[in-house]
Amino acid sequence: MGLLSNDERKDCATVSVIIPVYNTENYLEECIGSVVGQDYTNLEIILINDGSTDRSGFICKKWKAIDSRIKYVEKENEGQGIARNLGIRMATGKYLIFVDSDDYIEHNLVSQVYSRITEEKADICVYASCGIGDKGNGGGLEFKLAKGTYVEANRELLGQMIPILCNKMFSVGLLRRTGVSMNNRMCEDLVFNARIYMEAEKICFLDMSLYNYRYLREGNFSTNYGRYYEVEESIQELNELFLREDRFDKYWQQLYEISFNMFKTILFRIRVWKEYDVPPEMKNRYPEFFRSYKRFLSRWFRQYLTMELQEKNFLLVGSYSLRVTVHAMLLNEEYLRSDYASSSIVSLMSNPCYGIEKPTLKGRKSEAGNCGNVSVHARIIADRLDALLESARWKNPYRKRCVEQDIRKHFKFHAVLEEKDYVAVDLLEEIFDLVEIGDGCYITESEFLREAGLKSLEGCVRIPFLSAARRELFRRYVPLFAKKLKQADVRVIVVKNFLCEKHGEYYDRLTEYDSTEYSSGRLYSLEKIRETNRELEWCYGYLLQCLPDAIVVDALEFQELEFTHDAFPFGREPVYYNSGYYQRMAIRINQGIRSILESAWLSELKSNIEVYDRIFLVREDEQEAEKLLDAFLKSRALRKTKFKVLVLSAMTYKNWGQELMQKMPSLAIGENGIGTGGMAEYKQITEENARFLLSLYHMYEFSDRFRLISTREICGSLFQLADTGLLSREEVWEAMLD
Repeated sequence: MGLLSNDERKDCATVSVIIPVYNTENYLEECIGSVVGQDYTNLEIILINDGSTDRSGFICKKWKAIDSRIKYVEKENEGQGIARNLGIRMATGKYLIFVDSDDYIEHNLVSQVYSRITEEKADICVYASCGIGDKGNGGGLEFKLAKGTYVEANRELLGQMIPILCNKMFSVGLLRRTGVSMNNRMCEDLVFNARIYMEAEKICFLDMSLYNYRYLREGNFSTNYGRYYEVEESIQELNELFLREDRFDKYWQQLYEISFNMFKTILFRIRVWKEYDVPPEMKNRYPEFFRSYKRFLSRWFRQYLTMELQEKNFLLVGSYSLRVTVHAMLLNEEYLRSDYASSSIVSLMSNPCYGIEKPTLKGRKSEAGNCGNVSVHARIIADRLDALLESARWKNPYRKRCVEQDIRKHFKFHAVLEEKDYVAVDLLEEIFDLVEIGDGCYITESEFLREAGLKSLEGCVRIPFLSAARRELFRRYVPLFAKKLKQADVRVIVVKNFLCEKHGEYYDRLTEYDSTEYSSGRLYSLEKIRETNRELEWCYGYLLQCLPDAIVVDALEFQELEFTHDAFPFGREPVYYNSGYYQRMAIRINQGIRSILESAWLSELKSNIEVYDRIFLVREDEQEAEKLLDAFLKSRALRKTKFKVLVLSAMTYKNWGQELMQKMPSLAIGENGIGTGGMAEYKQITEENARFLLSLYHMYEFSDRFRLISTREICGSLFQLADTGLLSREEVWEAMLD
């Protein structure tokens, strides 16, 4: 154990290290040893044995006898959250960190983080962690700030928050001041972190991988499948907290990002991640978790977003950045059914090469027609491209597939758009040169193609983006592209992505691209980027002339996120952004879709109000909704009026007409549902649409014709009277129809 340095003696600052221990005998020696061996020695080490039944207690006592800085407590098993709360109460240091007893830390963690947090005079310092499993799992912070700040000044602090405790040093004074504690649910640290973040006066970052996290151990969060349902409860607590404190509307986007990303992580682990030995029974419950998380997000964020798109089919035409954005929007990325990244629209819609075009589906002849007149040059290049596809070394199969689709004109001849609900388009791939093969065939000299090598294209003419010839080609082929989409009657989303003018490692310290910077062999100057973006703006304008009904989204509301992260996996190219941008653009796409759906529903609702005398939206669970509708059928209201009534509910009511005839025979309902008295029609809607209509009900003022039926809502107070016995539910329905 090292001696205190002069500086440490001078300020007498201490750091408390809290280690909850429960049945981790196989890892505990390494964990405690890594803490005891820190090069910053002025530590208080608190070991809390939370009722371990293995040799963990013996190991703790052994270390306590060796090192006087260790405090050891034994208690009955109550869970990690309660053990951490006890550690906070026991801590005497100015700062504290949490270490899980199956993990270990680098020898300089405390000294490096303590130096940073005191230098910044911050309440929290966030540092990087590295996963220890079958493979190394990263290291380094994607979101980080060069200067400390607080949530009110930079909301990305909350939205990009890593919801674990073990990569942060906290001011003990802040914890005591706020009185925040943890419960024993899974993800209890998510709620704890968010609450502390909101109260911190300053949060700083240290981009050093100092904490080693064993994420595949049986019993930890990643593999404790039986407790995954608790995550929803923790996020519910978090949202309710912000709602109570009147902060929800202000921070809803950040809360959505936290909720969505946590749910998506769990779903991904269940469905995809091969490193996790997920039990078959848990895999079989995937649809149950998916529906539950989707309902949760809809319940909390329906005023801003729609979750209906989570089970819609998407097709993508555009850049890799667009692909990342669409993935960031979907809980299950498999709903991105197909994508045509790394291709310009001109290339997609141009003629195929001789020898490259494959037979179309069902054995139909190619639209290329007779190849007998194809030039010798085109045949030679086509043969070279065939060889390229077979022999090139690709970084991954996805890149090869994208290039192959571009060369073989898969979109033009084989894309089945009718099975898709949305087509997302951006134009970033237009910036790359077009290679003219001949006979009306063009391919995109994309990053993916350049990776495979360009020898096959020697002797071919390049058509640069910033040229009159290229604009003319765009004018020629975009109408063909738009026609194909219109014929499929598919909704189009145009995402206006542009080249980034800035790049940086930190979100708050950016540098403009200049002519001395090269990335992947290309030169990007600020002047060239701006000229390219002006031409892209023209291209988007022309595309929207051809697709006037498209949903258009842009980054005007978050321009501070328009930069390339220096650590982007595929290089510092201005066609790439950062995780904050992708998540925010995903939200913008969702908002754009919701706006269209809202307009459609609002229009339909207004039309129905003109047709029906009363429209009732029944908002209850299935059992309660059935009781309410039975009371409606038993009431005499329709016998006394000639009202035309439309009842909307998410409940399945298969025998509505039969029940109506049985309970109201005097209506003499005919084939069209209209009798001598009133008329009652029932329409089942989706749960998502029911919530959507509920939000419309609260957002817009309608006439008395549109009414909410609920025993829980304020607007359903008459039915609350029925529950007290003052009125029967049948009498309440009669009052509603009066």
